[in-house]
This record gives sequence, structure tokens and C-alpha cells, in this order.
Amino acid sequence: MKRFFTLILFAYTQIAIAQTGWISGKVVDASTSEPLEYATVSVLKNGELVSGGITEPKGIFKIAVEPGEYTLRIQFVTYETREVSGITVGKGKKDLGTITVAPSNKELDEVVVQAERTQMQLNLDKKVYNVGKDLSSLRGTASDILDNLPSVTVDVEGNVELRGSGNVKILIDGKPSGLVGLSSTDALRQLQGNLIERVEIITNPSARYDAEGMAGIINIILKKDKGSGLNGSFQVSTGYPHNHGASANINYRKDWVNLFLNYGIDYRKAPGEGFALQEFNRADTSYRTEMDRSHERGGISNNVRFGADFFLNDKNRITTSFLYRYSDELNESKLIYEDFDQMDALINYTRREDDETEGDENLEYAINYTRDFDQKDRKLTADIQYQNNNELEQSDIVQLAGASAGEADPQLYQKVRNDEGEKRLMLQADYVHPFASKSKFEVGFRSTFRDVKNIYTVQELDEASGEYQPLDTFSTDFAYNENVHAAYAIISNEFNKISWQVGLRSETTDINTLFQETGEEGTWNYTNLFPSAFFTYKLKAENQLQLSYSRRINRPRFRELNPFSSFTDNRNFRVGNPELQPEFTDSYEVGFLQNLENSSIYYGLYFRHTNQLIQRVTLEPNEKGERVRVPYNIGTSDAVGVEVNASHEFAKWYRVSGNFNFYRWEANGSVGDTVDLGAQAVTFSSRISNNFKIKNLFDAQLNVNYRAPQNTTQGRRLSMTSVDLGLSKDIWNNNGTISLSARDMFNTRKYRYITELPTFYEEGSWQWRKGPQFVLTLNYRLNQKKQRGERREGGEDFGGDGGF
Repeated sequence: MKRFFTLILFAYTQIAIAQTGWISGKVVDASTSEPLEYATVSVLKNGELVSGGITEPKGIFKIAVEPGEYTLRIQFVTYETREVSGITVGKGKKDLGTITVAPSNKELDEVVVQAERTQMQLNLDKKVYNVGKDLSSLRGTASDILDNLPSVTVDVEGNVELRGSGNVKILIDGKPSGLVGLSSTDALRQLQGNLIERVEIITNPSARYDAEGMAGIINIILKKDKGSGLNGSFQVSTGYPHNHGASANINYRKDWVNLFLNYGIDYRKAPGEGFALQEFNRADTSYRTEMDRSHERGGISNNVRFGADFFLNDKNRITTSFLYRYSDELNESKLIYEDFDQMDALINYTRREDDETEGDENLEYAINYTRDFDQKDRKLTADIQYQNNNELEQSDIVQLAGASAGEADPQLYQKVRNDEGEKRLMLQADYVHPFASKSKFEVGFRSTFRDVKNIYTVQELDEASGEYQPLDTFSTDFAYNENVHAAYAIISNEFNKISWQVGLRSETTDINTLFQETGEEGTWNYTNLFPSAFFTYKLKAENQLQLSYSRRINRPRFRELNPFSSFTDNRNFRVGNPELQPEFTDSYEVGFLQNLENSSIYYGLYFRHTNQLIQRVTLEPNEKGERVRVPYNIGTSDAVGVEVNASHEFAKWYRVSGNFNFYRWEANGSVGDTVDLGAQAVTFSSRISNNFKIKNLFDAQLNVNYRAPQNTTQGRRLSMTSVDLGLSKDIWNNNGTISLSARDMFNTRKYRYITELPTFYEEGSWQWRKGPQFVLTLNYRLNQKKQRGERREGGEDFGGDGGF
């Protein structure tokens, strides 16, 4: 296979060298003869842009083009635009020598160069967040960054929700990725935030995207620069509790090759805790239980991603990349149950100690081919991606029991091994064909082949033999195979103030499951159509109104179908349901973007209707106080909400942005004839970000997050508040930045809940990572300017593309 790819690459290289010409030269100041670095060089043919680049630190540029006649345009802020026409290029190098550009004699009325790109931009079918401005998330993880974005919440267990729904599809660079791995919650905690360039939130995806993800799609874009020469950034950090790491983002561009490397290593140890008060009211007895849980989780983690862009000519490009992620953790937890009788006397004490080692390994190989055409916006892309993900968890558990803590003796010694593996192959192609004046037609397909194994074993020490014996009740060997074949078509047009897009996606799903112990098999085969539609009307002053619709699917995953459970808590089990069916959602949205002189406001009204709603249901505890949570298709749900994103610049040194999401949710359903799961909820979440620029001192950001209480199908989730602070200052002639961030400053980010069943009541709180957390970060940029923003038009936080 390696020889095959080498021969392919060699052949493409020889073709490119044989057919490609070059335009080179040096750009200098006409008055001082000093070279101009980072000047924009554009190559035009018949007035249309065909290629381009930027000058290197010595003012030198070199651009690959096909043989032909071109015009060169050179642009630089505060300089006159210079054009050189009549450039004839053959199969070789066309050296233009030294090109002078003169400083502009005109005074600029207003040129606003931002230190960083705007934090939020609105496109036709997505919101784009550039994360560089979020000071409170510096040296944080992907989970930390997502938790600070409007419309997104991350609970204390790491589960991501979008507008109150947990059915979110998470992509890396537009595709499923090994960086997410088998467990997206753990992987997002381990993915370093400084490797992320921006995040796209797609609340109503069009037909070009996977139909998976009921609430929408979150697409995480990793950093990769294409500037000429060698450039990059390096970062080291330390924090409390243990949060230490280093990373590098390096890019080297030379002629027709662009090499990129991202690497990060960190060590974390995060303490967490939980508490619950439980009441059992059975017909024959009543008692209460107090539960205390504490843990310390973490270890060392590595992420490395490298690859290359091969510019075969100005129309053809091949990109190859390799990703490797490995983490090695030692997780220690302690779980204490104290049982009290009706007279409030302690009758039983149980302490369960779990020492777990966890190793994750994810590999990903990808190759992309891009073909541009002379016609503007016409493009063909093809992708092949292969993943191999493995996760191994091994626990040694000791359970002590007695009438009290002082009398507790070891009673059980158990071992748990959870071996999970996934292999995924993805094939994809997309083609965009413009026609007429502003019309466009898009088609594409994607096939994904996925094989998952899960071998879960529990053993218990037999005192008589002194050997560990398997507990068959909790052990399973489960195989999951999923193939999804999709094809889509989209047509769009724009005339005057109106633009529209309609699309249709077809997905055929083939799922097979096998329980190795029993030979029991399960099969699901279905084909579904997923239409989407967008309509945008441009109003005065860059204001825009948009209507959109899409249909989505949530397929049960292997963990939801597999009846295995975690064994850390022997009174609370989460198991799968082999009979689970997919759920479907129809999503409607109306959005209005208002641009004012110093502010921008986005108003959104949305409605979601879901059939075959999947909910994890807590069953009635048995006589031992053991509870089981099982996912079921319970019925239907409706959610209607209003979302507001706003930004206002009160002064050059003070800017405020915020998000408010209010929604009403109603579920109607049941499990069998006995468990009624109807529920209604009215709730909201909000986030306020205050940004300060203290001249000649530092930049500061203060974020306040609040999530209001909400009813659930079997209880209530209580409110949660958190406050984050970030400070940063540029040093070393703006080539470096030193930052200090504090998350959850008042230790209030706790998940608090109430569960109510006919014979059981529980009230508790849970905190995955105790606050506050402090991190000091030092960043150095090599041959890189701090990212510049766009010229300011309207509000600073909202771009002018419109849509949502």
C-alpha cells in the first residue's frame, strides 16, 4: 500500500513539474527599497482571479500557474495597488525581478485592523466562531471551548447539548474523526483547545451534511496555515489543579508543497465529587440512603496531526494527513453508601474503591483531491478516510461493608475489563457546478463502513479457590456493524434581494449486531429521505431575514443497543436496549439579522418535532436498592424556542456580547402500560461575555453562564451558574502572548437534579471537575502576525454573510 501511494504521488509530481510554470519576483517599497512582507499577490487571467499568495519576509513570492498570459496585482495596506500586465508564462520560471510599490498619498478615512478575527460570523446555513478571542478558554480543552459558545452547553459529565438537546453530531474538519474516538465526551476533554482554529455550529444543516444529529452539527476546524515559508506557533502552560502541557503548530510552504504539523502533549489530574440523598418507599419497608462520590481522573495525553498539500498546478491539489492520539490515564474513585432505617439509624455502610487504568489509541489516515475549474466556484472534491480506534479500561475494585465506617471490612474483590475497538472507512465525493448568473447545482455521495467490537468482562474473587471467577450476568461480547450510503443534490439561486436553496438527501442504513455468547443477531435496514430548504431576503442596511427547514435522524449507537453496563457503581447501572429504533426530527427555523452602527443582533425562532423519541428511563429500584437505566422509544416530543445573539461596542475599550435561548419542551410517551413519561418544561439558558481592552496593560474577558431549571420525564434538572475570567498581554514585539485564565471561579458549575418515581426519590449534585481552575499560558508566534480581522461594517461580532 505504501509503494502504491508513493508511485501515485511521484506520478502526480512529474506531471505537475512538466505542465506547471512559475511567476516569481520581489516586492519592495518604492521610496526605501525595503522588502514588503505579507503583501498580497494576485494572478489574474481575463480579469478573473486564478491564483495568488503572499510575499515572504524578504518580499519574495513564487506562484505556480499553467502556461498562459496573466496580469499580476500587488496590494498592501497604505500602499497603492500595482498591476503588471502582459506576463507570458511557459513551461518554466518567469522571474519579474524587483517590483516597486509606492506608499499611498491618500489619507485613509477609516481602516480598522483587529488584533484577532471577529468571534462570530453568520453564513447561509451555519454560525462560525473564531475561538482566538475567548480568553477564558485559553489552554482549555475542546469541551471548555464548546461550553463557552452560544447555543451550546456541556454538562458536568462532558455531554454536549445544542439548544437543550443532546443529539448533536460532532465533526472534525467536516468529517467524523479519530480525535472524537469511541467516547466523544472523553475525547473532547483531551483535545487541546489551542489546536482549534474555529467552530461551526449548524443548527439546521442542509442536504450536503450527514442527516445524523437531531439538534444539529458542531464542526471543529483544526489549525492549518498556508502562508509561504516557515511559520507557526508554540505554547507552554501550567495550571492548578494539575493542568500542564505544550503544543506546536508548524507550517512550511515552499513552491508547490505545503507541510503542516500540529502536536500537543498534556498532563491533567482533575478532582470531582458528587452527593445524593435517596428515599425508598416500598410497601413493606422504607429507608433512606446517603451517597458520597469522589474521584481524581486524568493522566498524560498526546495529539499529533501532520500532512501535506501538493499543488500539482493551479487547478489540482492533493492533501494527505495522518492523525494519532494516545492517552494513558489512571482514574481513582471512591463511592460510599450509608443506609438509614425509618428511625434514622445507620444500618449499613458500604465503600467501593475503583482504581482504573484507561488507554485510548486513535489513528486516522486521510487523502483529499480537489479540482478547480476556470469557471468561478466550480469544484470537484474526493475524500478517502480510514480510522482505527481502540480503548481499553481495566479496573481493580475493592468493596468494604459493615455496620459503620469503623467496622467495614473488605468483602468483595472484583476486576473489570472493557475492550472496545472501531474501524471506519469513509468514501466521499462532492461536485459544485455554477450555471446562469448566480445559480449553482451541487451533488455528492458518501459511504461509511463501520465495525465496532466490545468485549466487557467482570470477575470476582472466589475465597474458596483464591481465583477470580467470571460474573456472566455482567459480561458480554458484542459486535456492531453499520454501513450508511448517502447521496444528495442541491440547487440554489440568487436574484436581487432574494436567495434560496433546496436539497434532498437519501441515506440507506444497514446495521447488524451479534452477541457472541448466545449467537443472537439483530438487523436493521431502512432508507430515508431528508429534504432541506433555505430562503433568505436581504433588507436595508445589510439586515437579513431567513427561513429554513431540514429533517434529521438519530440512529441508536452500539452502546445504546448493547446490554452491558458500567460496574463502578453496583447500585446504579446503565444498559442498552437491542430493540431500540431510530428517531426522526423535523426542524423549522426563522431568523432575522439586524446590523446597527455599533452592534448586531440575531433573532431566531425555531420548532422541532420528534418521532420515536429516545429517552433513557430509570426503572423502579429492586429490593436491594439497585437501579437500572435503559433507553426506550417512548413517543413524541415538541420543542419551540427563541434565541437571541447580540453584540454591542460601548467604547473602543469595552464590548459586550451575549446569547439568550428560551424554549418550551413537551414530551408525550410511555414504556408499556405502567410508566407514563409525559412531561413539559419551560426553561432558558444565557451567556454574557464582557471584553475589556486596558491600553498598554492587558486585554480581559469576563464570562457569566446561567442555565435555568428544567423538568424532565422523570424529575427535574436544577439551575447552574458559572463565572470565567481571562487576561492576556502581548509581549516580545507582539510575537508572543502571556495569558491567565480562571474557570468556574466560585465553584458553582455543578449538575443538580431530582429524580421522582412512585417508590423512589433522589436529590443530588454532581461535579466532574471541581473549580476553580487556573491556567497560565505562554504563546510564541514564529513568522506570524496576530490574526487580522475584517474591515468593520456594522457590528464587530457578526460578519455580513447573513443566514444562520
